Amino acid sequence: MLETTLITFREGLEAFLVVAIMLAYLKKSGQYALMQPVYTGIGAALILSVTTGWHVAELAENPIWEGALAIISGIMVTSFTVYVMRTASNIRSEITQKLQDEISYKTGTKAWFGVFIFTTLMIAREGMETALMLGSISAEMNTASLTIGAIFGFSLVALIGYMWTKQSQLINLRLFMQATGIFLILFAVHLFINGVHELSEAFALPLLNDKIQLFIHDVTEPLGPESRFADLITLSLLAVPCGWIGLSYLKTKFLKPTASAMAAE
Repeated sequence: MLETTLITFREGLEAFLVVAIMLAYLKKSGQYALMQPVYTGIGAALILSVTTGWHVAELAENPIWEGALAIISGIMVTSFTVYVMRTASNIRSEITQKLQDEISYKTGTKAWFGVFIFTTLMIAREGMETALMLGSISAEMNTASLTIGAIFGFSLVALIGYMWTKQSQLINLRLFMQATGIFLILFAVHLFINGVHELSEAFALPLLNDKIQLFIHDVTEPLGPESRFADLITLSLLAVPCGWIGLSYLKTKFLKPTASAMAAE
């Protein structure tokens, strides 16, 4: 349940940021009529993501597909997360620039569909990551745990969103994204290892003979979903992001005054 909560929280928070930036730009530029395709695009992205998650969960019932999907999810989520963490400081300018490109040279229906497609693609990216990760672990978790975890995750997003609209200056969303990004990378590594383990167990790793696959299976056995390693990963999903937030707070608290004092001298 913890994994599901943190996955939906992270991806939901990123989707919230994208929507908030888009709506803020449209309001500021007076393009109120183009806010409707944003909401429509959100709905389309949600339908696409839920449908994908459903099919991924069905495929994950097969051990070979479960392993393959876990490996694919691990690689994709890691690459996307590293990219987002590296470009987090420019996310607002990138989104507004792309949105401006969609509406600057288009009017009427063309502008509406431009904003709709852009919104759908941006939100669906987060939804696809969520669908891949949750679908990959669905075979190891019951429906109740997945549902409750998702409810908790989206509830946290709603809480952060509400706080953002009221006291945005009190929330360091960049720090949240960095901390939860570390969680996603740790989780993606765990997914990748589980995927390799499942495929080696079925002797389905490509280009490798049975002897090598048996060796890989034995090596990854202590790292499986029911191992102590899995328990450590679960603990690290909370400990590492919390530690990152704590260190960042201490750095801001104690190092920033020193830097200011040095600048003053």
